Amino acid sequence: MKKNLGRGLLILFLMLTTLNAHDLATYKLSANKTNPFVKEAVVVTFEALQKDHTDNMMFSLQPKKSDDYQIVLLSKKNDAQQKHYAHTTFTYLLFPLKANNIAVDFTFTIRTASDSTIAQSVIDDHDNSIGVNTHDTSVQIKPLLLHAKKVSKDAILVGNFSLKEKIQKTTINQYQSLNIIYTLEGEGYENKSFEPIHTIDGITIFSEINTIYAKATKNGYKIKREYIYALSAKKSFTIPAINIQAFSTREKRYYTLHTQQHNITVTKIDTSKLLNNEEYPQTKSTFNIEKIKEFLIYFVLFILGYITAKVQSINLIKKKTDSKELQVLKKAQTAKELLFAIINNHLDNRFPNEVELLEDMVYNNTDNKFSSIKNKIIKGMN
Repeated sequence: MKKNLGRGLLILFLMLTTLNAHDLATYKLSANKTNPFVKEAVVVTFEALQKDHTDNMMFSLQPKKSDDYQIVLLSKKNDAQQKHYAHTTFTYLLFPLKANNIAVDFTFTIRTASDSTIAQSVIDDHDNSIGVNTHDTSVQIKPLLLHAKKVSKDAILVGNFSLKEKIQKTTINQYQSLNIIYTLEGEGYENKSFEPIHTIDGITIFSEINTIYAKATKNGYKIKREYIYALSAKKSFTIPAINIQAFSTREKRYYTLHTQQHNITVTKIDTSKLLNNEEYPQTKSTFNIEKIKEFLIYFVLFILGYITAKVQSINLIKKKTDSKELQVLKKAQTAKELLFAIINNHLDNRFPNEVELLEDMVYNNTDNKFSSIKNKIIKGMN
């Protein structure tokens, strides 16, 4: 009898919790497409609106990790028109990774705090060591259901991309290096394992990847990346043509990225003609010194070329006087002061990730690094 009574109370408690959650706020989970291709960009939107206007309200949403998809937060927009009317929209970028039925789960939490509680916490909290006591309600929401369609396994890239190459010359001597740069640019899924040149028999290859930008957008990652190579050899060789199959999710078709084949001529230098046997008799040590010099010259040229490529990719930013908003942000000494400064200056849409971290510090007393968060925000204002 006691066991049945306890079970009945538990069911009643769960029903009341669900009822309170619906009484507190309304929410909606949606996606711009439900039948995407594998690695096609999907925009997921979650909108929460305060329904009970008694207390202050904040919303927290966390996607659950899965091998079936990759998901990243694009923005968190707080659009409250007045006090106690919280309205937050979370926007995520999602890529399905498997051709299958996929369930995307989220953890949704509604946090409430009275005006008196927040006012008292501001008075008591002088060193940001005391968090705001909130009443947290976990809301069970239905997962977002997607059906991902298969893409040919031969498609190395998914999205809309272009591939260009730049080669300085096709003839070098046996002590020189050949520089070639491939530039991948476009929008889609970020395949970090992509590489134009892997190996060429008998060739020494130095390589470096220079990411000019790789920014998450609603259409996928907007990418511009340079693949920089320095090749050296003792004999002539061929850089093969590149033919990379890709799939355009926008046009729903397969296409191929092409680059040309390059035949590289390597000439040999007769070292004996570089020496005057009468004035400077050829010795083994002299020959070794010359080889070392050639190697050092080659190495320095490669480093200088790499540094030049790096410098060219940096946007020069002119120094300017700090704005009023920036001055206020710099003066903030605690997470609470910085959070209020961001919200009061309507900057929360520019720094959604940082706002979420600061909220966790203020209201949940989590141990995030305040200085690094502040520096990132100030850097983003410049």
